[in-house]
Amino acid sequence: MEWTFCSIDDDSVNRENFDCGVPELNEYLKKYARQNDRRGIAKTFVAISEDGNRDVYGYYSVGMAEIKRESLPANYQRGIPRYPVPAMRLSRLAVALAMQGRGLGEELLMECFRKAVRLSSEVAIFAVIVDAKNQPVKEFYLKYGFIPLKDNELSVFIPISTITEFLENASS
Repeated sequence: MEWTFCSIDDDSVNRENFDCGVPELNEYLKKYARQNDRRGIAKTFVAISEDGNRDVYGYYSVGMAEIKRESLPANYQRGIPRYPVPAMRLSRLAVALAMQGRGLGEELLMECFRKAVRLSSEVAIFAVIVDAKNQPVKEFYLKYGFIPLKDNELSVFIPISTITEFLENASS
């Protein structure tokens, strides 16, 4: 299936039928994503089918964050200032039950990566950070090269330089 990624702010997008199996993620999309987007708290992007159906099949939300130097593994602390470094936080990523296991989660993550790289050309971003909700979610991110932070067992990051390299290799 081919996807179009667009902002939650698009009024023609249908969020009401979305169900990923996690009530908190469903509720966020239906009740809070648009208002958080308009307030500049978190930007949410949705995946809709290119066949003209306006139902949301997946989404992700991002905002800005920082990573404390002490949180980074020792090999990443070298050359990093003693103050927190800027990051983009991937705060939510969800896929509708009907699409789970079909690669949409990966496509949403890659779209998030592309957005982070584009943004990093104008605003400093050292890494993308995720605070996973549980161990299986953390495992999903580890498959894509995310690295555990030292001070929170469910928090992971991936340097923007790694993302850039990954996307360049994927397109060649």
